[in-house]
Amino acid sequence: MHRKRIAVTLLLLLTLFCGLTGCEAAKEGGERGKDWDYTVVPTADIPQEFLKEIDSKKLNAFQMSYQQEEYLYIAVGYGEQNSGGFNIKVVGLYEKGAALCFETSLNGPGEDQVVSEKASYPYIVVKTQKSDKEVKFLT
Repeated sequence: MHRKRIAVTLLLLLTLFCGLTGCEAAKEGGERGKDWDYTVVPTADIPQEFLKEIDSKKLNAFQMSYQQEEYLYIAVGYGEQNSGGFNIKVVGLYEKGAALCFETSLNGPGEDQVVSEKASYPYIVVKTQKSDKEVKFLT
């Protein structure tokens, strides 16, 4: 009887842990929910208030979201890089339980790519439909 309680308790803890990791399980090959449509936003089309906030944080890595009217803007920055030539790939924007997961990766310049030696501050902003879901960032 005692062993059965321990086994049930461990199973419950494992279930709770897996449920709390949400997006992380999807990133590691677990099942992810519905994909969301999004558009990568050019700098000129980012709402001014949000762009000012991005500019004030771009020296360091950041993750933030901003809602305006019927849209949700999601931004990820990777902080200061030692040269140009970096780009950010959107791996996915999808539902996972009660969360909206935004997964990105930073790609450096190619070996034979000519790049500026000036520091760069790569970030990306996407626009999607407004949502009450919590945004979880996976980088």
